[in-house]
Amino acid sequence: MMKNFNTHVITTLILFLLFCGCAGVSKEIIQEDEKPSDAAVYQVPETMAVLPFENNSVTEPEKYAPLSKGLSAMLTTDLKNSNTTLQIIEREKIQAILKEIALGQSGSVDQSTAVKAGKLLGAQSIVFGSFMVLGNNVRIDARIINVETGEVLMAEFITGDIGGFINIAVDLAAKIAKSMKVAFNPVKVKSTGNPDAAIYFSQGLDALDKGNKEEANRLFLNCIKLDPAYKVQVDNVKGLTK
Repeated sequence: MMKNFNTHVITTLILFLLFCGCAGVSKEIIQEDEKPSDAAVYQVPETMAVLPFENNSVTEPEKYAPLSKGLSAMLTTDLKNSNTTLQIIEREKIQAILKEIALGQSGSVDQSTAVKAGKLLGAQSIVFGSFMVLGNNVRIDARIINVETGEVLMAEFITGDIGGFINIAVDLAAKIAKSMKVAFNPVKVKSTGNPDAAIYFSQGLDALDKGNKEEANRLFLNCIKLDPAYKVQVDNVKGLTK
């Protein structure tokens, strides 16, 4: 009888140790399975749309209002021409969607509007924000939103002299690419530093949107005369409208 009891105890101990060992292995396996992969931690939304920026200028707000479209167009061109892996949605499609949701030519864009526009565009991420001109200085605030989750992927600002607007846009495009963790090869241009060139460029965009190509060409020519650095921007816009 004692022999049977000892056998029973030994068997029980063996089973207990086996259970503990299996439980430990199971726990380790579960923990390993629950660890998110690098892809799960951060998946880059590849399709991006850049919306017009809101004008909050203190100095001559009406004069600088056209930059709302101009800035978004510059960012779109800079991102497309920098060999980034992001797929940038063309501005014509964005303008059509903004009209569809009745945002208006100079309406402000908040997060809910940005997400709504992004869904209609089929974009995975959306860039929007505001700019403010004060004296000879400009500050641009930009945000990137994940359209599907509403998560803020970037909230950055950049400042500089208004005369260097075209290169400020390049610097902001670099910040966007960095936040999205994609490669970016910035193309800095030698600008004359004339702030009116950016305004002419932006006014040309507005004329195009209104269907007045002749006026748009006149404004684009004035832009390039003041600052030849804008030729790349103009060529990109005109190339899309041929």
